[in-house]
Amino acid sequence: MSNNKPPTLLVPPSGPITAHCFRLHPDDALMPSLKQAASIILSRIPENRGGSAFVLTAVGSLKDVTLRFANASRTDGDENNGNDIKRYMRRFEIVSLTGTFSRKDGCHIHISLADAEGNTIGGHLIDGVVFTTCEVVLGTADGVEFSREMDSKTGYSELVSSQIPQPNAGQSVANKITAVMLIAVVGCIVGRLRLK
Repeated sequence: MSNNKPPTLLVPPSGPITAHCFRLHPDDALMPSLKQAASIILSRIPENRGGSAFVLTAVGSLKDVTLRFANASRTDGDENNGNDIKRYMRRFEIVSLTGTFSRKDGCHIHISLADAEGNTIGGHLIDGVVFTTCEVVLGTADGVEFSREMDSKTGYSELVSSQIPQPNAGQSVANKITAVMLIAVVGCIVGRLRLK
């Protein structure tokens, strides 16, 4: 048992989630395509409404992929020696793709792949080339902004999730209540006039 106490987590609530679906084609570069799609999607969302995007799901196949593995750390000394990066020039099925995109600060994407015998590998996605298809669904959440800040413990820019105050959220509920009350009052007045 560790004597470390659990961290205090800040988990800001979000508003509605919207799905954005697209398909990548043979020979498309995976990472640049994902970044471009996220950039297009986030550019459509006003900054005061949100700035977060994330992978909801993806399926497809790759014929060339470059991964960074879990033993990578910028604190292991030389930056190049600490990053175990490997390129595979063979076909894989995408069995999982997950990650986050920030409006201004980049992304962090992980992938799991299965080869022709069902063996899996996975890690931090550096890049990949689509073999037959890659069907992707990215999500956005209203009221949340993703950004990245340098973490001195990891040596990487890490995710910071912030709530964006939505001033009209409480107001819309109040407006609905007011409208229902107004309809009820008008209904009562009309009803009394008919009785007379």
